[in-house]
Amino acid sequence: MMLNSSRRPIRKRPLLRLAGVALAASLAVTGCSSASNNADDGGEAGETLSIVSPDTGITWSLDNGFGGYEQGNNLHATLVRKPYVDSAQEGAQQQELYTYEPYLAEGYEVSEDGLTYTFTLKEAVSAAGNTLSADDVIWSFQRKFNTPTSVVPGVMAPSITDPAEQIQKIDDRTVSFTIPQAGLGATFLALMSDLCGQIFDSTLLQEHVTPEDPYAVTWTTENPNYGFGPYEVTSYTPGVQVVMQAREDWILGKAPIETVNVQIVADPGTRANAVRNGDAQLAESITPADSAALQDDPNVFIPEVDNPNTFLMMPLVTNKAPFDNPLVRQAMSYATPYEQIIESVYRGLAIRQGSGFLLQDAPGYTNEGQPDYTYDPARSRELLAEAGFPDGVSFALAVSAADPDTREAALQIQTAAREGGFDVQIEQMPASQFADQRSNHTSQAFLLRDYAITLTPPYELLVYTAQDSSNNFADWEFEPFYDALAAGNALPDALSDEAGQAWNVAETIYLEQSPIVFIAQVQPSVALASNLSGFAQRSDNWIDYSNFSFE
Repeated sequence: MMLNSSRRPIRKRPLLRLAGVALAASLAVTGCSSASNNADDGGEAGETLSIVSPDTGITWSLDNGFGGYEQGNNLHATLVRKPYVDSAQEGAQQQELYTYEPYLAEGYEVSEDGLTYTFTLKEAVSAAGNTLSADDVIWSFQRKFNTPTSVVPGVMAPSITDPAEQIQKIDDRTVSFTIPQAGLGATFLALMSDLCGQIFDSTLLQEHVTPEDPYAVTWTTENPNYGFGPYEVTSYTPGVQVVMQAREDWILGKAPIETVNVQIVADPGTRANAVRNGDAQLAESITPADSAALQDDPNVFIPEVDNPNTFLMMPLVTNKAPFDNPLVRQAMSYATPYEQIIESVYRGLAIRQGSGFLLQDAPGYTNEGQPDYTYDPARSRELLAEAGFPDGVSFALAVSAADPDTREAALQIQTAAREGGFDVQIEQMPASQFADQRSNHTSQAFLLRDYAITLTPPYELLVYTAQDSSNNFADWEFEPFYDALAAGNALPDALSDEAGQAWNVAETIYLEQSPIVFIAQVQPSVALASNLSGFAQRSDNWIDYSNFSFE
């Protein structure tokens, strides 16, 4: 592993094999846990947080492509951020989605026409010891928009499409962003508080540019400490372990947890047992069955939030038969056993709030007049007959072998949909193959968990429908829908009651066409030691280590 030019080098540690009964010994060998998960141990439990996680393929920032962003998210900072507020469940927090507090910026001002946002920067210091400047902001967006592997251009459009024209340096401590329509402001601010808005240390990165790597993107895949966030990496072995240290000079003050040790553990049951047995304080991506089994353990905390934004969804690829016919897609929406999946697969740790995808707590939200899809096999057969398939249809449903809950849900769909006239053939495939078909849309249909990181209605409506996008899972492009979305974006306030009516029109078209069957909103799949406080459900669904502390 290359050394970075931060004040502390990243150390390459010996490979550790973690599996089954060897887990506790492995954690002890690496000095991973100085804190018990027994709540009676009190407030001096220790400064090291032990996390067991699946291998998500760590990606340190969005310009490196798709991957696991949680660790990178804790290295970086944004100009503004969404504050945390208490959830209905004691011990859990969630983000206030439509308000913003200062982070790397002291604040911002908006021009009278609602088009220009001017940010005044704090004197924050990066992990490499360089002070934040307007040049860092401008160079960060140049890198994100000019790197072929970056996903930022597609995510930030239409609010930001040309940083060279839209971002201006006022002076060393002031920078402005100009958006094309005032109605895009709500989504712009939300994006600036999420991964797209992360600011990099351009002084450090420009020391490592080459003609072949003009933005030091390749260099940063092995040298991740170029952010202004709460932590820096001190040790990283891909697929095995990441060790992160709290920065003394983070702009918001040193995080309560001194050291975060993330161990990669493949088996979800082993991860759950690590928290149950006190060998780790946080287990990620555990199964619904393990979550339900741990709910009554006094030493374990299973968080639930008011309005989870992770959806179990079933895209129906619209350029392939039989789902090129909207009546067949509607029929599948009636042939899906929603409540059975919630109870049997998720053990009640999922909810269904209507047929749509927009979160219902957004200002101005209404679902008036929208289809209400419930399991109704008789209605499914009626629609198939109307579509010209009185004897039913057959199709292949792709699922990832790495996601046990989606495999279970696929079996429930296969059985229930048969009564509605569908012969469902389940195609289970390795995670890498599933990721390819998810991007290339090579299956007739597939089942997955996913979420919108930015939770403004226009962003949510576009995230799975953008034209020519790999994220348009169903390959659904429908001009009346785009026209309805444009009408909403033309309004001055995306969170007004008037805009809520516009988003209702667009979402109603979306649901009537049914390119994606939204099955349920799934609760966080994590287990925490009961003496670890500060869990916050974020819109990006990643964990903020700096919010944790031991009680």
